[in-house]
Amino acid sequence: MRKWTGALLAAAMATAPAPALAQDEDQAAAEAAAAIAVANEAWEEAYNAGDAAGVAALYAEDATVMAPNMEPVTGREAIQALMQAGFDAAPGFTTALETTSLEVAGDMAIEVGRYVAMDADGGHADHGPYMATWEKVDGEWKLAADIWNSSMPAPGAGS
Repeated sequence: MRKWTGALLAAAMATAPAPALAQDEDQAAAEAAAAIAVANEAWEEAYNAGDAAGVAALYAEDATVMAPNMEPVTGREAIQALMQAGFDAAPGFTTALETTSLEVAGDMAIEVGRYVAMDADGGHADHGPYMATWEKVDGEWKLAADIWNSSMPAPGAGS
């Protein structure tokens, strides 16, 4: 009887962690989603304030940004310079982000969303999709790669 009870207990223990593991993964994904939402709010606030250093601080040290119509830039310093150049060229622009999907796998996440940019007068300037990869660095979610594309026709491309 003891052997059978021991075997049954061992089988139960082997299968019991699966729901607990799934629950832990769900909890971790929910915590990641909440942290990334807060980071996106911070990105919007910094961007809308024209704070290039604040925007760049949300990226990992070795992050890459792939902005439309230019070569990718890598590194927080280069990202800050890219953002500052944009603020200098078009002061007062604001951007709103909307996450449409977020997949979390451990310390990595992939976010897909849409952005809307407004000019300094509050008029529609641009809109389109974006994709970002996030990584957990020293317990904090940071942007690792960021790309966005305008959904508006290129100048001279017609309507």
